[in-house]
Amino acid sequence: MKRYLLATVIFCSALVWGCKENNTTAPDLGFIEVNPRTVAVTIPYDDFVSGFQVYGGYGSAADFGRGVVALDFAGANVRALMKIEDLPTSADVVGSDGVSRTDSDLSFVGGRVVLSFDTIDGTLNVPVGIEVFGVVEEWHGPTATWDVAVDTAGDRRDWTQLGGGALNSLGAGTYAAFSDQQFDPELPLLDTLSISVDSAAVAGFLNPGGGSTGFLLAATFSGTSVNVVDLKLVLNTVPSTQPDTVVELSVGTDDVTFIIEGVPPAPVGWLRVGGTPSWRSVISLTIPSTVDGTVDLCGAVGCQVDLREVDLNLAELVLTTRQPQSGFQPQDTTVLDLRRVLNPELLPKSPLGSVLLPAATIVPPALFSTDVGAEVSFTVTRFVREVLEVAAETGSVPDASLVLLSLLEPSDIGFASFAGSGGVGAPELRLLFTVANEVGLP
Repeated sequence: MKRYLLATVIFCSALVWGCKENNTTAPDLGFIEVNPRTVAVTIPYDDFVSGFQVYGGYGSAADFGRGVVALDFAGANVRALMKIEDLPTSADVVGSDGVSRTDSDLSFVGGRVVLSFDTIDGTLNVPVGIEVFGVVEEWHGPTATWDVAVDTAGDRRDWTQLGGGALNSLGAGTYAAFSDQQFDPELPLLDTLSISVDSAAVAGFLNPGGGSTGFLLAATFSGTSVNVVDLKLVLNTVPSTQPDTVVELSVGTDDVTFIIEGVPPAPVGWLRVGGTPSWRSVISLTIPSTVDGTVDLCGAVGCQVDLREVDLNLAELVLTTRQPQSGFQPQDTTVLDLRRVLNPELLPKSPLGSVLLPAATIVPPALFSTDVGAEVSFTVTRFVREVLEVAAETGSVPDASLVLLSLLEPSDIGFASFAGSGGVGAPELRLLFTVANEVGLP
């Protein structure tokens, strides 16, 4: 046992001696000392933005897919416009012999308008008064506004009266979403309202030459708002073959839109995104090739960091929220997208590049009301890297433009608003990068 222990000690000693000999006689491999430093810098507005422009008119209320009705709701007044499908000219009537026959000689004796509401959005906790009007002027759904009835190529016609022109009141009712729950809390929210219309109103729809061109819905209770997802006109008719029988015929909607009073013009000095029709903000960028280094990196004397030579870890465009005009604050979450403008000369219709953000930026409505002044960051690392790569190849940083837009256009009556040039809250570009070695003095 002692012989094995002694042999082991001698063997290990030889290994140690051999290693020491190799280290002392090894050649100098010339390794370069690397001292990486990670630095965060913030580039102010004036040092990376050459200008910005706000454009409107993307999409229309007709793309919203539902009607919106509001009266002095956070300052907004909104009315819904709906056209109905072609009225029926015949009905299948079952005779006394049990055989169904088509009757084309119908007498209409009134009916009702049935409205269906969204039970998620709106002031559902309070009753909402709704009045139904017959519209007597021609209007075009995709282009109708509070002021204008038709605005197509070569044809622009204003309403004779703002907000839908001359109107004929057909009836009114009160929508109370929780009316059934007062009797049984387990019942779902009520989502319909039926408003009776008389035979004279029905006759207006049967007379295309001088009658109604659709319905207008207006709220009658101040401070309320609802979304109308569907409208049906249910007609009561008496067939000639069965004069003692009343047959109901249902007519659906063919065109749904809404008009908003007092849509503000394009802003001057700040950014706007979203709304109906939707707004977009284009930011023209001139990213600097060098930035001032930090004290930790440069010391008290200062130095310049060439961004073309660093390893960029993160780049963020930082915007600060501001409060939009009264009546146009977002009522729902705003989902924002950021893309590169491929041909700025063609704005506002320039084609756009692919998605830049790793994920859409979701902004809650409170950031534009009770929590204004909050920072919203957009990750633009890939975009800034591409710009700096071009700069490294060509020797100069190329100009580029980004457009901030709503992911869905339109998605809300209200719009997002951000601080623009100058002052507190102006856009900033935050960079996080790694410098491989110490930075030399300028």
